[in-house]
Amino acid sequence: MTNGMVEMIRTLRRETGVGVMEIRTALEKSSYKLDEARAFLLENSQAKAEKHSDREALQGAIEVYSHSEGRIGVMVEINTETEFASRSDAFRRFAHEIALQITAAAPLYVRDEDIPAEVLDELAQEAAAAARRQGKPEHIIERVVKGQLEKYRNTHVLLRQPYIRDESVTIAQLLNQAISQVGENIVIRRFVRWELAPDIESE
Repeated sequence: MTNGMVEMIRTLRRETGVGVMEIRTALEKSSYKLDEARAFLLENSQAKAEKHSDREALQGAIEVYSHSEGRIGVMVEINTETEFASRSDAFRRFAHEIALQITAAAPLYVRDEDIPAEVLDELAQEAAAAARRQGKPEHIIERVVKGQLEKYRNTHVLLRQPYIRDESVTIAQLLNQAISQVGENIVIRRFVRWELAPDIESE
């Protein structure tokens, strides 16, 4: 095994957490091209996650994280199928990474379905009104509204956000990797994020 291949295996192992044999298979199938092997592993983890997606996840853990000397606090509930899996290193690492993500990126919702319909309606109305004030034609307004809603989801939905350690990976993809590693369904159930308000100077 060449030094270059060893380094690629180390890189993919660090990025994905999957086993060495699976990484070697990915490298062989991609003719030892790192980006293609990475994409192969992501697709494979997604396929594995889909097989587990309908399984009930009632065990798990609540991860608590405090940042910036206690100025930001996060509590996130992450569930899996068995208590045994919830105690695994892979699950615990994933839970911690999600808490860090919430701390840094400040999402408002876990998934698209969590966004209240009235929030999207209000955003759509505001985007349409702004486009009309600019004299945009109706067929363009529809695209503007769609784009604004998509931007809102990408910014505020946890599963859509880029992973803070690797922006080429979304949190949804990171979740799939964790499911592949643990071998059970994993659900990010809910979270809360507190942040102390900036000090208000007295007049």
